[in-house]
Amino acid sequence: MKKIISILLFLSVSVVFGQNEKVEYHKSIPDFVLDFYESEGTANNLEYQITEIEQLRFFLTELNKRKNKIIDSEFLIKPNMNTLVGHYLHKKLIWNSYNGPHIGIKKLSCAKVIRKELRNLPTQNELLMHYYLSIFSDILNKQKPMDLGTVDIDLKKLNLENDTEKVILFLAAMRNLGTQVSSYCTTKYPKNCLKAKLYVENMPTFNKVPFFDFELPKFDDFLIEVDKRYPKMSFTERYLPHFVIAKVGYAKCLEN
Repeated sequence: MKKIISILLFLSVSVVFGQNEKVEYHKSIPDFVLDFYESEGTANNLEYQITEIEQLRFFLTELNKRKNKIIDSEFLIKPNMNTLVGHYLHKKLIWNSYNGPHIGIKKLSCAKVIRKELRNLPTQNELLMHYYLSIFSDILNKQKPMDLGTVDIDLKKLNLENDTEKVILFLAAMRNLGTQVSSYCTTKYPKNCLKAKLYVENMPTFNKVPFFDFELPKFDDFLIEVDKRYPKMSFTERYLPHFVIAKVGYAKCLEN
């Protein structure tokens, strides 16, 4: 398995750590996120009824629904920077809510969390990965049973600017849906292979092919925060294995 992952890394990845880019957002985004979080999704102040906040509000509201349509293309299409930044800040508030002595990280006030994160916002690639991770985590947790076999995620129609952004979406899906496939393929093997096959049949396809036939294009690596207790790590090293392990495990199941 390690050998397979190493080969994929060599063939597909360009390392570009240390990128510096300015992330710009509307001045109302931080205040809106804070109010939205503290009011549990009911922030309706007149000052927030502006175009720059509409997409972010729509996304967060949909994500909060028990039954939602977060797989629809209107959410999969690459969002604007206001939404990427706003979602990231909202996610950080959620992470902060779990802080405390039990994990060795002090819980801060929501306002302090926002100020802290604004001083060192991630790159666009990292923001985009956090966005898609939230979408596919939500799908994993709420689509039970999985019933998205008629959905095709056409990466060419989502305003993704380059192959790296397309890979970001795909590996975000693999982090969640691919991990579920791997679980079926390895737990009580080969008994659960039938569950794996049924799950994959009902997963979305990518560019009209099932996940195991998707070919990764060459993409840039970047650093991303995975665990708030530790430094950022390689996007590729963290997320590519979920795809590889699911693909290898599923191929083994198909042999049965």
